[in-house]
Amino acid sequence: MAIDKPPGLTSHDVVERARRILGGAKVGHAGTLDPQATGVLVLCVGGATKISAFLLEAAKEYEGLGLLGIATDSQDAEGEVIEKKEVLCTPEDVVQSAAKYVGAIQQVPPMFSAVKIGGQKLYRLARRGVSIDRPARPVTVYALEIGPVELPEFRFRIRCSKGTYVRSIVHDIGQDLGCGAHLRQLRRTRQGPFDLAGAMTWAEMEGANAAESIRAKMIAPSKALEFLPSSRVVLPVRGLRSGALVEEVESPAARATETEATVRIVVEGGRTAAMARRSAEGLRVVYVFPSPVRAPKRRIS
Repeated sequence: MAIDKPPGLTSHDVVERARRILGGAKVGHAGTLDPQATGVLVLCVGGATKISAFLLEAAKEYEGLGLLGIATDSQDAEGEVIEKKEVLCTPEDVVQSAAKYVGAIQQVPPMFSAVKIGGQKLYRLARRGVSIDRPARPVTVYALEIGPVELPEFRFRIRCSKGTYVRSIVHDIGQDLGCGAHLRQLRRTRQGPFDLAGAMTWAEMEGANAAESIRAKMIAPSKALEFLPSSRVVLPVRGLRSGALVEEVESPAARATETEATVRIVVEGGRTAAMARRSAEGLRVVYVFPSPVRAPKRRIS
């Protein structure tokens, strides 16, 4: 299920609220939103917490607002201003700069991030005024639309892969234009199959029927993962076990799926029975879904 997170709350705050509403049930999230960011925050409840890592594979969509002329240490509006410059560019310049960041790119994570280097989270170092070299990481920006542009502000819409720091893209656009920039607003509009239209509002979270509303918004874990590519395997379902290397039934879809991709192992009837990771050595099972409970046969007397 998804919550439309309001500004000012951490992702952990939302998880704790859901946990209290559900009487202490196990709850986790599938991708952090910064406190001032709003929008789709995917929650996993009970046994579904075991699939949160797979949900992180989903592409994400955002709408945001960037401000040119002011750079901050955190690359967003929460940070300290480190540079102010006059904005001399045109709206066309902003569009042209943004075009550089569409496709497979290498991105350096910001210091104010939860990325670990040498066992330490970067944001903890940043709070002490420490800055270290960070290796660039591969991410993919599938689409980046700019507009409207009302200098020094520009609005944008972006669809990107996991691990993409949207505020870093705004920051980098400002660097390209020679005036600096930071992210003022960010709203996640979609993550995989979850969007704002189907998200639970915070007013519903605070309502008297919050528990019923949460349960009504839940979808089956296998349904939530249908955005991932699927594959069929040779051995029977009862032979699936975590860690096993399995042989695929050859298909165009299987051949087209990239190495290191996460795939669903689908059985007859379309049911997702397990999750696997494709590598150079083959397809290795990383998670097996519990077998569906069958209703007992009625005895005829």
